[in-house]
Amino acid sequence: MGRISATTIQQVKEIDLVFLADILGDTLNRVGQTYFTYRNEGERTPSVAINPNKGIWKDFAGTASGNDSISYYHYRKNQSGTYPKGRDFLKTVEELCELCGITIEYEDGNSREFEATQYKPRDIVVTATEKAPSDRLHDVYSKVMKLLPLNTAHITHLKEVRKIPLQYARIRSYRSYTPDKKERYNMTKNIKRSVGSLEGVPGFAELKGKYGLYWTMVGKSGMLIPFRNIFNQIEGFQIMYDERPKLIKADGDLHIQMKDYDSFNIVQKSTGEILGESNRNELPIHTNLGSISVELGPKYGWFSSPINPEKGVLNGAEIGRPLLPYHTAVPIQALLNWTVHKGDIHEHMNVDEIWWGEGPLKGDISADFTSKLHLQVAGVAQWRLLLEPTKQLKPKRVVFAFDADAQDKEDSVGLNVLNAVKEAKQELQPLGIDVAIAMWPSSVAKGLDDLFHAGYKPKIIDIP
Repeated sequence: MGRISATTIQQVKEIDLVFLADILGDTLNRVGQTYFTYRNEGERTPSVAINPNKGIWKDFAGTASGNDSISYYHYRKNQSGTYPKGRDFLKTVEELCELCGITIEYEDGNSREFEATQYKPRDIVVTATEKAPSDRLHDVYSKVMKLLPLNTAHITHLKEVRKIPLQYARIRSYRSYTPDKKERYNMTKNIKRSVGSLEGVPGFAELKGKYGLYWTMVGKSGMLIPFRNIFNQIEGFQIMYDERPKLIKADGDLHIQMKDYDSFNIVQKSTGEILGESNRNELPIHTNLGSISVELGPKYGWFSSPINPEKGVLNGAEIGRPLLPYHTAVPIQALLNWTVHKGDIHEHMNVDEIWWGEGPLKGDISADFTSKLHLQVAGVAQWRLLLEPTKQLKPKRVVFAFDADAQDKEDSVGLNVLNAVKEAKQELQPLGIDVAIAMWPSSVAKGLDDLFHAGYKPKIIDIP
């Protein structure tokens, strides 16, 4: 036989440690997320701790420890804390494959199969973690940006649609998020080795795999757009999806209950009665009670990892737990100086006047036209997130520059803008911060960035 493939070795490394300990006959006592067992028979107190959720083990009566099944098996068989090498390593991998029913694949194309071992499920702690502090998020996300490229499709979109030069795009750290799960997993391993635990970092999640738990990045592929705070720390990413999700929508007196991605129950809203089953292939459906059809979902989403045991996501953090991030957009030269020389943003530009708006890309583009600092949220309903950073920046004036259609509409979106102006004035004017609104007709442009690209400027109206 030839050399054992890297894929097989990785599968062996990811064997659940509690599953392996159980197969080896270790006595296990669980306390919280940790399982305790004994180094030697006859011990009165446990001396070995296993944390399967983190994939680590430690002999706290000695110096041995490890972070995979190979190290644990070698420790158990040889009472050695060293990692096996050479022939010992290959022998350990082969024995673990036979013990756990993993097919050995060799680089020359041959393979060896073993009788499958029945996996004994254990109680896994499902953890929804609050977001890590800003310093920690920035540290991890900085590593993400170093590993991810900006692909040709996204470069083309930025240049041709958004009118953002490639040099600017790189300085602003836009990145392409791959759909390749293997690439995501390998990058996560790289990042985890560099920064340690990924708990509390939205976008990273611990999943239940065939051979145990593992960490990776989750979510749909697309272009990552960083959200920076007023200290130039990246606190999250919005994703401009490569493909907008296709959502099933019902109207009239109909409601749907999804059974999986394709199939669903049709329910009458008024009675709660299940009228039947259907799937995506049968849509659209039109009845006297209403219609069911497929519609394109949102263009943007968050790099986030909410727990979902049904999909195998057992540990993750949501971008909005407890608060969604805001984005600080500054002119490109100010950002370059800020990134290189660090320090307070006041050292790199005048912030006597700052603008409020929605959408990080719009803010980045508009900042270059106005030479002002723009604070952006994902949507107008989140405007209150801008109050605290504004108070810290201490400007003399805040200019509201939300989308023109949000200003024109008389529904809840328009009311949100009116209420935001009213409430912000009450919060800011006592601090000596004036409030104004930038206005333009929606027939000319929807967003402020489009208005500038069209060669126009908004009319600034002070709010008394």
